[in-house]
Amino acid sequence: MISRWQVDDVRTTQGGRPVKEFLDGLSKQAKAKVYAALEMLAQEGNHLRMPKSRSLGEGLHELRIPHPEGPFRIIYCFMPGHRILLLRAFVKRTEQTPQQDLDVARQRKPR
Repeated sequence: MISRWQVDDVRTTQGGRPVKEFLDGLSKQAKAKVYAALEMLAQEGNHLRMPKSRSLGEGLHELRIPHPEGPFRIIYCFMPGHRILLLRAFVKRTEQTPQQDLDVARQRKPR
């Protein structure tokens, strides 16, 4: 049996929780879809593949969540101790993952 992953959202140095704040702002239906995808990520961890998740390089991965209000994307990384850290959440409006969102995720990723 594959052990479950612990999923945490990043905390900023000022104590903010930007991923949680983004998720809190979603509609009830969108939130349900996103939390179902996060539950799947917790269960499957590094075994989750396309079309649900893909590698972005540099240790970053993208959780892909289709929804009429989205599509939503959550950039995350794997941490020691069977942990996943959610770094950035956004509504994807372009074909490529926006560079700004990648840059923010890279800055928030622990070194």
